Amino acid sequence: MRGKLTFKAVSFLCLPVLFVKNISKKFPGESLGAVNNLSLQMAEGEKVALVGKSGSGKTTALRMIAGLIKPDEGEIAFEGEPLKDPDEQLIAGHDKIKMVFQDLKVKPNMTVFENVKYNLLHYDKTYQYARTEELLSLCKIEALRDKKPSELSGGQKQRLALARTLAEEPKLLLMDEPFSSLDPSTKQEILFDLLEIIEEEQIGLLLVTHDASDALMVANKIGFLEDGDLVQFDTPRDVYNLPKSLEIAQFFGKVNIFNKDVCGENTYVRVESVYVNSEKYNSVKASVIRRFYLGNVYLYEAVDVNSTNYSFYNSDFFDLGSQVSLGYSSDSILYICE
Repeated sequence: MRGKLTFKAVSFLCLPVLFVKNISKKFPGESLGAVNNLSLQMAEGEKVALVGKSGSGKTTALRMIAGLIKPDEGEIAFEGEPLKDPDEQLIAGHDKIKMVFQDLKVKPNMTVFENVKYNLLHYDKTYQYARTEELLSLCKIEALRDKKPSELSGGQKQRLALARTLAEEPKLLLMDEPFSSLDPSTKQEILFDLLEIIEEEQIGLLLVTHDASDALMVANKIGFLEDGDLVQFDTPRDVYNLPKSLEIAQFFGKVNIFNKDVCGENTYVRVESVYVNSEKYNSVKASVIRRFYLGNVYLYEAVDVNSTNYSFYNSDFFDLGSQVSLGYSSDSILYICE
């Protein structure tokens, strides 16, 4: 068994709720590790998102933190105590760390009310019924109490899965791609409600997602994984504006290459930071080659005489072949040293 983690010269009130130090995992038959020397910390009630492409190690990291997979190396502590390995207990996991799985794991033969109450059976009946009613209201599914999961929409099932998980009174909620099957409007509504719920219940959140907008909307900190390595762990603002690699920059939105070798580094400008036909900014001349209508704005693609492609948003209508001047302000430049 791994020994208890020590924290150097830090007051008790500053201790992280979750402490992850250099955890790694390599599966049999694989040449590369799924997760390599991952370290991060979470304070009480903090919201963290792990993002990256498919196969970058997000889900493996989440399952190790949940106590469902044993790390090959490294240490995980929750509330100052080492997390037990799955083979050290009858039921893998931690009582205060709960996971909402991608497949939701609801009871198909039970009603919504029974599904939630099922996770409260170890309490007395008075509390079971009172807490179930409270959770149905909190997750906005009280009107669905008598329905079976097969009668619910994707968003309603997601709310049911969340209510079931909250019934177990977690201190840390882990979510693995929970919104991947939802339409945009339903997802946004559930995200807003989720943030209200976890703040009201004083629960931390560790979210795995491949959706950059979800991460930016939800998290206090974002960790970007690439081939099992945690490449950057910063605030959403810093990950977006100060990316440590081109892959990170592109994950959070399309970028344009306006010029190279500025201070020895490549220079990138995000699509939304490009100015069109403005004399205020130094610019390049380009010809519009594609136009996409997005509702409140158009997305354009243009090419200059050096065959360099650019993308930009604008509410004005430009014909294909139109000549435009594309520029940017100095504070919108992303300097990425690769």
